[in-house]
Amino acid sequence: MNGLLPEWDLAQAVGMFGFAIGTTAFLHRDGQRFRLHLMIFQFIMCGHFVMMDAMVAAFGSGISAIRSYSSTKTQSTGVMVFFIVMIWGMGLPQLDYLYELLPIIGSTVATLALFKFQGLPMRLLMLVSSCCWVINNLLMGSIGATLMEVIFIFVNLSTILRLYFAQSTSRA
Repeated sequence: MNGLLPEWDLAQAVGMFGFAIGTTAFLHRDGQRFRLHLMIFQFIMCGHFVMMDAMVAAFGSGISAIRSYSSTKTQSTGVMVFFIVMIWGMGLPQLDYLYELLPIIGSTVATLALFKFQGLPMRLLMLVSSCCWVINNLLMGSIGATLMEVIFIFVNLSTILRLYFAQSTSRA
């Protein structure tokens, strides 16, 4: 790291590419499209985190990518638990810093959201997950991943508001 900003290198470039891909994921109102778009973003970010030697985040992203795809095919509690066990089982042994628990927690919350919730509740849990990830990404110095999670937070908040008002007007 040079000064206050992380050094620009291939890992940061891959993170920025992931940022470009991920910026539209939360715009999908359709849950299936949302999950598939999220999967592509997560695979790219897995590579980014490997390049940054952030293995807890890399495992979290890689497992989350497979989880996002799986959640388009099944809402099985057993499959959900399998992914949560994988996230914790592969992440905990890699911990170097306490803040690295945040991607594990964030990935767990997102797994619960994608397997057991739809619509507004799913988006609210995804918001909690993004908050965990943005703090982790800031602390590890990932420019693209930090920007992505900040965008996820704002776009997801916008989608949450749209879904909320759509529900309110359909009840009226």
